[in-house]
Amino acid sequence: MTQSHPKFSKKIMLVAGFLFTALLLPLHLSAQNHFGDHDIDADITQRLHPRDAEYAMTTREGSVDLLVTDDAIQIQFSDRFLAELEDEIRDDEDQDYHEASVLADVIKSMVTTGVKKLLDHALIIPLYEISEVYYDDGRLYIIDREGDEIFEDLEIDDVDVMEDFSRRDARRFVAAVERRMY
Repeated sequence: MTQSHPKFSKKIMLVAGFLFTALLLPLHLSAQNHFGDHDIDADITQRLHPRDAEYAMTTREGSVDLLVTDDAIQIQFSDRFLAELEDEIRDDEDQDYHEASVLADVIKSMVTTGVKKLLDHALIIPLYEISEVYYDDGRLYIIDREGDEIFEDLEIDDVDVMEDFSRRDARRFVAAVERRMY
């Protein structure tokens, strides 16, 4: 008799991959994050509702929010994306996996519960860590003090996040950040 393995949707796996590569792996125990070849001061924090930010925008695709607060920028999954993910996880849990082993069920439960809890957070980067922010040729650039682009390779469902903001939103984001930086 063959044992089946836990089944996870593509969206859950992409989200887990994003979470671990973009948010969790760079964390150091000293609460410093590594971007490029150096550390910058960044932290994982509770999500902020977009209406509570000084300025907030969402990717055209709808999965990521980028927010400006008094002294930081914050990136997080959007409410819509989290709701869709919750629905997908619930649908996956409702499906009948009679052939799955008890261990597979336990692993699946741990992963889905962990994903739900961990995704309800955001990455926050203080403005003093940012030297420049600008929009050029359809892309939002956030440059750290060392001249490296923050979020350079960030993709969700094969969409480059920094290229997925409308021009109007990105320019307003730039203006909001610049007002607080200088």
